[in-house]
Amino acid sequence: MDDQNKFIEIFTGLDRAYGQTQSREKNEAGKLEGRSWLVKEPITRDKWINHLEGKEPSLGIIPIDDNNQCKWGAIDVDTYDGFDYKKLITRIVEKKLPLVVCKSKSGGAHVFLFVSEPVLAKQMQIKLKEIAVFLGYGDCEIFPKQIELNSKGTGNFLNLPYNHPEFPTRYAFDDEGNALIELSSFIKHYETKVVSQLNKVVIEKPITEKKNDDFKGAPPCLVTLASQGFPEGSRNMALFQLGIYLRERFPEKLEEKLDYYNSKYFSPPLPSREVLTIFKQVEDKKYFYRCEEPMFKTVCEKIKCQSQKFGVGNSATNEIMGLKKWVSDNPVYELTHNGKVIILTVDQLSSHSEYRKQCIAQANESPRPMAPAIWADMVDALLKNMRKDDFIQLPGEVTAKGQFLNQLQIFIENNRGAKDRQDVLQGMVFELKDNYFFKPQAFRDFLKTKRFTKASDSEQYKMFEEFKGTTAKLKVNSNVEHCWKVPTTVLESEYKLSKKDFSEEEAY
Repeated sequence: MDDQNKFIEIFTGLDRAYGQTQSREKNEAGKLEGRSWLVKEPITRDKWINHLEGKEPSLGIIPIDDNNQCKWGAIDVDTYDGFDYKKLITRIVEKKLPLVVCKSKSGGAHVFLFVSEPVLAKQMQIKLKEIAVFLGYGDCEIFPKQIELNSKGTGNFLNLPYNHPEFPTRYAFDDEGNALIELSSFIKHYETKVVSQLNKVVIEKPITEKKNDDFKGAPPCLVTLASQGFPEGSRNMALFQLGIYLRERFPEKLEEKLDYYNSKYFSPPLPSREVLTIFKQVEDKKYFYRCEEPMFKTVCEKIKCQSQKFGVGNSATNEIMGLKKWVSDNPVYELTHNGKVIILTVDQLSSHSEYRKQCIAQANESPRPMAPAIWADMVDALLKNMRKDDFIQLPGEVTAKGQFLNQLQIFIENNRGAKDRQDVLQGMVFELKDNYFFKPQAFRDFLKTKRFTKASDSEQYKMFEEFKGTTAKLKVNSNVEHCWKVPTTVLESEYKLSKKDFSEEEAY
């Protein structure tokens, strides 16, 4: 297998949609601009080859496929201040982690994990999150972002490396931190890193459930922080979190266990009076894990925590992210709810009760009811955080205007060729001075036979005007007939949705 085909095999993912990124260029004002967008159509081999040959736009792939599996995943270390690749690679090699570090377009890093056979996207996400926390990048984005798709949803894409053979900007590094400029060098490096199963990737921590019964069934964040050593400035918050775990595991020995964990895992231990205060707080069952506190959030492994016996369980906060809008006359929205893609109409997005119904139907989850004002604020925040590539342009033919134009073109093609003006009275189309003339009722009758019901008569005329159509008087014999007139160029017209202006932005 040649290198190009091997590259395609390595980065295979969803095949019915893909990402595109136009390189940043200077505009007339000298400002750097660039844009990324999603294409909802099957990916062709030409797109892969164009990417590898440096032809614009470059390619992005969605790692999760329609079986909710993937052969690769990545940690997106997003930085613009100059990144120390060698330091990261040294740590990875020291810990014997089978990861491939690539330079990203933003100047950060994409840390890839490859498997030879597809694994569930959920398992890939869990493993990569564990690795990211271990490496100190727990707040970075993980790809695949989704753990379940549906037949309409697409998920998020990641821009691929090796987008130009002569002037590469995205390439891998070897274990010494040397740039692997050639695609063939990357392929060889990949062969040394790809694993057969995710359980081959082991994170060595001083404290684990297997090594230490003190943390059996505990939230992963507590295991990580205990392994690192609880920092002195956050001991009260840490002991509170430990107290919730101990209350769930040892309800009859809570005070005794708090003293034991305080003396064993905190250096120096908290004073007895502070431990007593924390005991009185955590014994009250109205308190639960404070996952949103920064010290826990940066080392959070939510999906894994939900499966732990004494983890957050169903009390975890719902993670709602990745809002996309399929732009059309009747826009459709895509949202990721706890890693699962759901598709929504504008009414379903605007109402939390309708949103809950779709979560039940599409994600097999039933989020708790929420006050309308709180949900409105959440949706508003999602809308304001949408990027340019979150607005997905659908083909014009799926819109009412696009379909109207298509029917107009068919009507003219089928009925043009009138030899005399009086033929318009029989429903034909007469050509005169680079314009087509026809009776509007003949066109309306045609639309009825095609069951075009997406617009009223007045709305149809407004659409007609958009294609430079007007009303006109055509003299037929001794009478003046009311007609519609449109330039003959309408047969070559194509309706395209207006696109948003793109400003400077970085792709993944």
